[in-house]
Parts: sequence; C-alpha cells; structure tokens
Amino acid sequence: MKRILTISAVMIFILVLSKLASKAPAAPAPGVAFALKAQKVVACSPTEIVLVDSHHTATRLDIDGSWPDCSEFEKNDVIDFYLSRGDKTHFVSMERTAWWRKAM
Repeated sequence: MKRILTISAVMIFILVLSKLASKAPAAPAPGVAFALKAQKVVACSPTEIVLVDSHHTATRLDIDGSWPDCSEFEKNDVIDFYLSRGDKTHFVSMERTAWWRKAM
C-alpha cells in the first residue's frame, strides 16, 4: 500500500510539473507588437535608431523603411513608440508621452 501511494504521488508530481512547464510563454514570433514608452531619440540614421528612457537606459534598434524621417524627432521630445518585431524593427505608430509618464 505504501509503495502504491509513493508511485501515485510521484506520478501526480510529474503531471503537475509538466502542466506548469507547458504554460511557459514561447519566444515572440516575428510580427509581434510591442511598445517602448517615454523614450527620447538620441541618435538616428536610415538603418538604426538609439532611444533612451527616463532611467538613462539606451535601446538600439535596427530599423526598416517604415520609420519616419529622422528630422521628425526633436531632441527633447519624449515619445511612446509602438513597434513590431521582425528581421528589423517595424514602425507602427508614435505619440507624445503623457505628462505623468515623463516623471517616472
């Protein structure tokens, strides 16, 4: 009886672990949308852009042809970027950051 109970407990434990493991999120596929909020553009070229957030963390992105011209980004503008993953980062849209997010 003790042996059957032990085997049953081990089997239930394995089932619970496999169920938890299958709930882990998969790596994002190309085309998955994401947002970078409260970013300042510090460098821009036709092939890449460098963004800095309020914590002074830089993010360098390889960009495709969907991005607006670099002249549209002013030095002190704080912008929310809505982007999409792919071979290169695809531009979806942007908007000025809310006043309360600038201070965070």
